[in-house]
Amino acid sequence: MSEGSARAWFAHSRASGTIAAVGVLLLVVSTAIVLTTPPAAEYEISLYESYPAPFWGCVVGSLFAGALLIFGSIGHPDERSWVFGTVLMLATDALLLLMPLIRGYVMYGDADPLTHLGYVQDIANTGTTGANIYPLAHLLVFATADATGLETMTLAMLIPAVFSAVYFGGMIYLLFQVADSRRGFLLGLPFVLLPILGYSHLLFRPFDFSILLIPVVLYLFFKSQRYPTPAIRAALVLTLLSLLLYHPLTAVFVAGVFMLYYAVQYVPRIRTIYRSPTSSFGLSLAIIVSWYSNFPGVILRFDTIYRVLFGTSSSDAPVQAYAQTAQEGTPALIDIVRFITFRFGTELVLFVLGGGLFGVVFLLTVTERYELDTRTTVMGAVLGVFGIVGLLFLLLDLIVTQERPWQVAKIGGVLLLGPLFHILRSRHRQRSQSLVRSVRSVATVMVLVLVVLSTLTLYPSPLSGMTNDQVTAMEVEGSQWLTEHETGNKELYHFDIEYRRFHHAEHGVSAGLPFWEQFLPAHFNYTTNRYFGQNYDSGKYVMINRKGRIFYQETFPDYPQRWKYTSQDFQRFNRDRTVTRSYDNGDLRIYSANGTRAEGA
Repeated sequence: MSEGSARAWFAHSRASGTIAAVGVLLLVVSTAIVLTTPPAAEYEISLYESYPAPFWGCVVGSLFAGALLIFGSIGHPDERSWVFGTVLMLATDALLLLMPLIRGYVMYGDADPLTHLGYVQDIANTGTTGANIYPLAHLLVFATADATGLETMTLAMLIPAVFSAVYFGGMIYLLFQVADSRRGFLLGLPFVLLPILGYSHLLFRPFDFSILLIPVVLYLFFKSQRYPTPAIRAALVLTLLSLLLYHPLTAVFVAGVFMLYYAVQYVPRIRTIYRSPTSSFGLSLAIIVSWYSNFPGVILRFDTIYRVLFGTSSSDAPVQAYAQTAQEGTPALIDIVRFITFRFGTELVLFVLGGGLFGVVFLLTVTERYELDTRTTVMGAVLGVFGIVGLLFLLLDLIVTQERPWQVAKIGGVLLLGPLFHILRSRHRQRSQSLVRSVRSVATVMVLVLVVLSTLTLYPSPLSGMTNDQVTAMEVEGSQWLTEHETGNKELYHFDIEYRRFHHAEHGVSAGLPFWEQFLPAHFNYTTNRYFGQNYDSGKYVMINRKGRIFYQETFPDYPQRWKYTSQDFQRFNRDRTVTRSYDNGDLRIYSANGTRAEGA
């Protein structure tokens, strides 16, 4: 080694050591803040407001320091600091994903996850899965709870973190298959170590579990193309089988990815590598048809999608709800930009950056100046096709939201970035070193942007027009009290809390509900009647939690004219002579309302 080379190596090692020390320090500081902050004593509208801004700065800094360590190993074949950078990023991810448990939440996910706990309760009650469409997730929780003695609600917060660990491991191995070079792998590694899938990293839902398994399935699929050994094929079949049985929609998505792989092999000027006979697409279709055709609910859902697509049925699409809200509220431009950034920012960056880079490299392939390989092209096709499918879900009411196909598109998009940056970097190396540095600088800036976005959009918050999905112990206790003390055949009126979800979690989905639930009228209908009871002929129950009482003030503070409920409305409701407060634990309040419309007063 020459004197100049030795000096450069020493300077690089010292810089890497400094970055590593700073990254560890930031992680230690953020962990100390978490451990010294008291747990949540009541419902908090945003988890991001539970800790000071320096905490989130430390989290972002720790992730970015890990990314810089990985990038620093690109030009040094013997450099191993990328391993430390990977560990640093994964440790920070773990801190982020375990926040609900650390905050002392009883449960995270106040809608579907509670109902899925109800399916677990059904298994405990009956000993069978019955007509459960996707029993694997529920059996997993049931067996783990039985073996460990942990509460099912606690496991509902732990298991998503375990599946996220499987996801990150699968993404690392899958990236190596897609990149097929050390430089491309290291350029892409920081991107795939970010929690870009949002809710899927946090919620106890079979769909989210199945999405987190996709990288493992694709890794084994690509690996079986290169090394078609019986052991790898067997692992692929078992993993594919479990994924397909987790959720029918993910099963269709994965079958679509396999179909894209077969189609790409016949595209001109695409270099096919390690092509081996396989029947993954046919196996996927066989499993989907043989398993899900036994459930009428699945068939009815696909029938609904068919009728919407071909014009025999119509309903409001998600984009119409956004347009109507914007039209009625006339939000300021800054609020629109903020909403788009925090609701769709990660998707926009991945789709624009990944799509743009893939378009440039594909153009080079068409003009015969470069030759794309099958795997990179498949990821580009996944990004494009599922991005468009998600847009279709946004424009049409297809049962589920656009986020579900976009989850698959984001996996394809984030896997593209490293290999494509490497392709551009390699082509510019022969022309100018400054262009090579420019490519790396762009990659570094994009990592920082995605670090910030993936961190600050991981949990829902008022910045995205949403609220925290925290379930409080007081909500659970209040729902149990209502079940035990309900009398008469009364309807239950509520806002932003669904009693049936809590009843599912406690008694099972198959257990009958004691109430028919309805949404409260805006402003309790005080704009029309003097008393709430004048709206009805018979008695009603009313359930209101802290989240409902502060929702509009905290989520849309600048648009009071659009609030459906104000603090004055709640105060008036508490003084209403037709309403009696039957239960109040500081969070959840349950009222009994007397219907007086028949009396005319």
